[in-house]
Amino acid sequence: MQVIAALSRHVRTEELLRTMHGQVKALFASSVTLLARPTPEGGWAVQTLESDVITEQWLGPRQDGLLERVVAGRVRLENDLPAYLERERLTVVRVHYRPDLPHTMSWMGVPLRTGTTVLGVLSVQSYALDAFTPEDLEFLELLAVQLGIVMENAALHEQLEREANTDPLTGLLNRRQFVLRMTEALRRPGAATLAVMDVQQFKRVNDELGHAAGDEVLRGVAETLLDLTAARGQAFRLGGDEFALLLPCGEAQAQEQLGLLLSRLERRALPARPFLNVGLAASQDGESVHDWLRRADSRMYAAKHDHRHLLPLPEQQDAS
Repeated sequence: MQVIAALSRHVRTEELLRTMHGQVKALFASSVTLLARPTPEGGWAVQTLESDVITEQWLGPRQDGLLERVVAGRVRLENDLPAYLERERLTVVRVHYRPDLPHTMSWMGVPLRTGTTVLGVLSVQSYALDAFTPEDLEFLELLAVQLGIVMENAALHEQLEREANTDPLTGLLNRRQFVLRMTEALRRPGAATLAVMDVQQFKRVNDELGHAAGDEVLRGVAETLLDLTAARGQAFRLGGDEFALLLPCGEAQAQEQLGLLLSRLERRALPARPFLNVGLAASQDGESVHDWLRRADSRMYAAKHDHRHLLPLPEQQDAS
């Protein structure tokens, strides 16, 4: 099937879904396509294509909504949707409301499943009455089976990619990604600063409090790094008690951000307060990844020797 072949070329879910909308809309000559996926907290993440515009919205869970009825097998095809809604005393939410567009009159919806797991609901809609036939519904159901398989494959690919690129304990990017991102940063114009750090005397935490407490401390450090880099920058776990940050700024600004990191970390409720030794190094033209990392490492070891979180920048040392 041409549609499935087009969808199968995508290994990322978001790309897949956007392609799906265009393919399904053309296949059924429909006015609107909608894909609703259940969210972990309940409700639906809804994506629609209407008037060549893709929009997204979160809808809260309903005990007896239209999407829930599709999953339960209570509705599939209605060629007079307003009459059905009035008869059943149902209200619906239009995800992408524009006063210049007409309302949906004909409606089809089918569940997307993999085994017994509901992946979502696929809906095809038309502004015209009596737009769809039972044969259209049968074809949409067949398409939904194949789309469920393609979505599952995309999700599996993304999971494998995450596992290959992230640290399982903390969820941070791993050393492999660290080297790749450093290489990219050296190629890009603009300032970049590398911060490498480790937890001083971390072995004592494991020995005295146990490995579960040590893992909790590492996760606390990782969460603080992620908070700091939520808007800008990238955080990594290099292994053991070693971490790194790539920040898109110069050393002075990076040192300010690291000061904020250390103060946040001190306020966290952890089994032991981690003392981070941090070394900073700004990127230099023509430098290799190895040399950049070596400069940051040398400052980290100097901080460790002085029992300091973060050494002042050289110009600050000279002025003191």
